[in-house]
Amino acid sequence: MADFPSVGIWQSRHSLKVLDVRDWRADNGAPIQQWDMHGGNNQQFRIEPLGGGHFALRSVHSNLVLDVANWSADNGAQIQQWEWHGGNNQRFWIDEKEGDLFALRSVHSNRVLDVAGWSADNGAQIQQWEWHGGNNQQWQIVMPSPRPSSGGAVRFD
Repeated sequence: MADFPSVGIWQSRHSLKVLDVRDWRADNGAPIQQWDMHGGNNQQFRIEPLGGGHFALRSVHSNLVLDVANWSADNGAQIQQWEWHGGNNQRFWIDEKEGDLFALRSVHSNRVLDVAGWSADNGAQIQQWEWHGGNNQQWQIVMPSPRPSSGGAVRFD
């Protein structure tokens, strides 16, 4: 199992955009989307080990965790942020794929975080979907700081 930084930014292999709490919201139910990386704390997530190989991903900005909306087990269920209650819809496995790529798989549904519709647009919804191995389901961890002057991602090694 990989060693993870305590805080990271999750970048899509498909779009090179990152997980982002929409509109810097700090309330329960705020949707998670993809957006160009700007390094703001609404794009930074604490990677909290919970035991049993499970992790919570907690927004540095809001202190809320990633959550599968309405405890859904369906393809297309929205990923949102919510206050921690410890349910399996807030627990994720971080599955190692090729190289430094990972899938973020819900303990509740066994589905992975997925960029809806293979979109490369800012604001595209992050949803859960059954694993098919597409680039829109693969993520790498990048460091939130220092931000490079070149605008590129700093990779976690």
